Amino acid sequence: MKNILSLLAIITGLISCSSNAEIVTNTPANDNYIVVLDLSDRIIQKPDQVNIDTNAIRAVFEKFEKSVQRNIVVKSNDKFSIRIIPQKMSSLPGNTFENNLSIDMGKYTAAEKLVKLNQFKANFSLQLALLYQQALLGNKTSDFAGVDIWQYFNDQINSDLDNRYNNKVMILTDGYFDFEDKAHGIKTNDQSTTTSILLSKMKGLNWKKEVQERQFGIIPVKLNTTAKWLVCGIQPKVQSKDLLEAQKLSYLWEKWLKDSGGTIICKPIINSSSEKVKNLIINSL
Repeated sequence: MKNILSLLAIITGLISCSSNAEIVTNTPANDNYIVVLDLSDRIIQKPDQVNIDTNAIRAVFEKFEKSVQRNIVVKSNDKFSIRIIPQKMSSLPGNTFENNLSIDMGKYTAAEKLVKLNQFKANFSLQLALLYQQALLGNKTSDFAGVDIWQYFNDQINSDLDNRYNNKVMILTDGYFDFEDKAHGIKTNDQSTTTSILLSKMKGLNWKKEVQERQFGIIPVKLNTTAKWLVCGIQPKVQSKDLLEAQKLSYLWEKWLKDSGGTIICKPIINSSSEKVKNLIINSL
């Protein structure tokens, strides 16, 4: 009899543990959505580039809203933020726009959350339009100095990521790491913080094999936190004559994020129509 009671106690304990484990597993984790903006001359390369960008950003915000609703608004601690890579010569008040276009639901009480979210949504489209208006520094490439993507990732990205969250990062960029100042950057024989020198070595139809053998690539940074990465908008410069340039840029990005410790990576998205980019984002992040 004693043995039967002991067996029943063990079975009851196992059922209890299984039930608790299921509850923990099914509890939705909070999401941290980050949109990193390259506002260099890429925004003037195509007539509809601003429209593509803003639709892509809205698509990420829609994903954030669904996370908030999934977690029940009053319990949500989800985060959405815009990060603007600094650019010399630009008078854009980046910090102001980052503050106006970012929201952390965890900062508000349960009673405040729905009100704060609705206030943020009501102002979001206007702030986004103002951002891109002020980011247009001119109509020539020479009006833009270029942004240092590598330095931003090396110095800043880890402070934007949060290991308590599901980090989901979209980077809007044409894929280049270059500047008007050709001397800018760090270079070794086979690695660099700019893409121009790497692209110049990636010749012929067997370029990928040579890259793998010689380990060409962007100098890795250290990513301390797991994240899902989506690089959106890669496209060759107007003056590029290399039909494979977009593929090469995509390869360099994916290799760089993996070499830097990125453990969950979405393949880079080569620029396409506004609606197609939006659908890819919705299905990828």
